[in-house]
Amino acid sequence: MEKRTKEVIKTERLTLRPLQDSDAGLIKLYVSDERVALNLAVVPHPYPDGAAETYIEYAHKADTDEIIWAIVLNNELIGVISISPKDTGRGNIGYWLAPQFWGAGFTPEALEVVVTYARANGFKGLDAGVHQGNQGSARVLIKEGFEYCGDSETHSIPRGGMVQSWNYKLDFSDG
Repeated sequence: MEKRTKEVIKTERLTLRPLQDSDAGLIKLYVSDERVALNLAVVPHPYPDGAAETYIEYAHKADTDEIIWAIVLNNELIGVISISPKDTGRGNIGYWLAPQFWGAGFTPEALEVVVTYARANGFKGLDAGVHQGNQGSARVLIKEGFEYCGDSETHSIPRGGMVQSWNYKLDFSDG
């Protein structure tokens, strides 16, 4: 599983590309929205000044194993999607989308090509966790072939403690 964070992927409506310094303002704007923040595990809320720039720096570091793409519509960032490789050969998928773009099919469109990327790049499968109550994200995973595989508790920085989560997996039979 070679890391290819410089890879650009195009879909019918979207471009998935590496994060750019110019994305910081929109990342801060969108992740500061409580509707986004409370569905994430490791992003503080309120989102502190400088956090977006720090995240972009992290994405560009040579020793970062997480594969991170900006989800771009009409040359503007509308979300982020990433794969965090695990020692098992699997990856953990994570994503968020700005609320004004919810319901338009952009997340499934981005997820579909990232699943294809993961399969083509030697991952054995992908895992995902969703805070219970986030039915929209759960529907996206199921639509893309992920199977529900149980509940767990996950620490959520923006919620200040443990939250109940639904767990999903997608196994690649060819990986």
